[in-house]
Amino acid sequence: MDANFYLKDLIIQNFATFKNQSIRFKPGFNAIIGETGSGKSLVLDALQLILGGRADKKVVRRETEYSLIEASFFCKDEKVQAFLEAEGFPVEGQEIIIKRLIYKNGSTKNYINHLSCTVTFLASFARKYIDLVGQFENQKLLSENYQLYLLDHFSRQLKDVANYQNQLKEYKQYKKEQDELIKSKSLREQRLDYLIFQLQEIEKLNPSSQDEEDLLKKKNIMINLEKTQRLCYQVKESFEGSEGQPGLSGQMKFLNHLFNKNPDLFNEQVDLLAEIDDRLQTLQSQIDQKLNLEVDPSDLENVLDRLDSYQKLKKKFGGTVETILQTQVDFLKEKNQLEGLDINLDELESKISHYQTELEKQAKTLHSNRVKHAKKLGEELTQKVRTLKMNGATLRLELETLDELNETGISRAFFISETNPGEGFFKIKDIASGGELSRILLSLRQILSSHDSISIFLFDEIDTGIGGETGTCIGKALSEVALHGQVIAITHLPQIAQFAEVLIIVNKDIQAEEMKARTESTVREIYGKMVLKEVKAMAQLT
Repeated sequence: MDANFYLKDLIIQNFATFKNQSIRFKPGFNAIIGETGSGKSLVLDALQLILGGRADKKVVRRETEYSLIEASFFCKDEKVQAFLEAEGFPVEGQEIIIKRLIYKNGSTKNYINHLSCTVTFLASFARKYIDLVGQFENQKLLSENYQLYLLDHFSRQLKDVANYQNQLKEYKQYKKEQDELIKSKSLREQRLDYLIFQLQEIEKLNPSSQDEEDLLKKKNIMINLEKTQRLCYQVKESFEGSEGQPGLSGQMKFLNHLFNKNPDLFNEQVDLLAEIDDRLQTLQSQIDQKLNLEVDPSDLENVLDRLDSYQKLKKKFGGTVETILQTQVDFLKEKNQLEGLDINLDELESKISHYQTELEKQAKTLHSNRVKHAKKLGEELTQKVRTLKMNGATLRLELETLDELNETGISRAFFISETNPGEGFFKIKDIASGGELSRILLSLRQILSSHDSISIFLFDEIDTGIGGETGTCIGKALSEVALHGQVIAITHLPQIAQFAEVLIIVNKDIQAEEMKARTESTVREIYGKMVLKEVKAMAQLT
């Protein structure tokens, strides 16, 4: 097998019973074996941590500060390299290195290609390219959603499902906006009435700072008119004089007479006197205008009303003419937005209708493809499980059409099985044992592995509750999956181990450390002809 992506090495330090061990893996089928309690499950636990599993501080070996798990992967798969490159973890020299440190206080540090990363990213990377099959996966198989996912996987329409789900997400967002707009619309009329009333009040005044200033001046003039005219009479009397006392006008006439009669003496002052005379006449004319000024009571009332409107609006909207004008701008903007709700609703309804039509079309296409491939998947699955000693078992994938769109379209899928011919079909969740679920799942891996993005398959407890000839069948099935990717599986059965290209043997010993006994797990690898020799030894012990 020419593998493009596989696990090469795993270093485990200060991890439970492991002190410091390095494990070398090969492409193809790698079987982890060892006596019960030796620590072989810890190897898979360590791999789960590398794949973003939850870290427990209890795994840190006593009297050490931290556990270290480091995995080295060979990778010349361009898709894997491109994925990591896009996420900021470039691959150098066709090697991917993932490292996790688990400290005894529970904190962790995580690295890909010597760059810090999150556990979430490790998990997303693992889900994309590495498959862990264990008891949890068996439980997933009981989920109808997962069964539908497997059918879509077999139908090679996962991208179409993802596209449908993206459009469904947008459709739901538009529906949410529509609901919010409809809710807003019910409150809109009340708000619009308020805005229109306030805008009319502002527009009626048509405020400006200059207008307010001019009104204040007019008010002062009108209110102080009587006093102004009384003072103006006194000024006029100064010009005209009274009871033998000459006024300014008479005195100016006398001065003009003297200056004109003696031009030689006052030649330089004649022009100055003329200028003074002219200014006095101008002043007298202005005083006369003030004396002739009359105030219409209605004019004063209008000025006072407008000033009162200014005060009311300033009190309502912020204290200055500028804040009134800014409020007018804000209210106009909000009014236009509220009046545009009908337009937005029409646009949304159009988009929602378009999306609904498109989604229904896609959902029907997805369902049609599912119906087309469900029978074929059932036939292939039946053939595979029968080779795994589920003799006489028949599996089918039933499909139902839903009335409404959901996250996966309009399909509901569920596996049914007849484990005893003639006894009828039942949902696998109601009749399948743990061992049967494992075999069904393995059969699915055989079927799907040939066109999967997954390159590394980890099988935990695949041989639970089985033995003998069934184990041989499972071993053959695992070796078949290994044709399309690396398989790493824990087993206690020589019937399965005999198909492995590499045996990873885990032993547990009691070591003496500073006068104390310490449990320590160790690992050794066996290749080639030595595999069968070790398998024979396993067979003798079982």
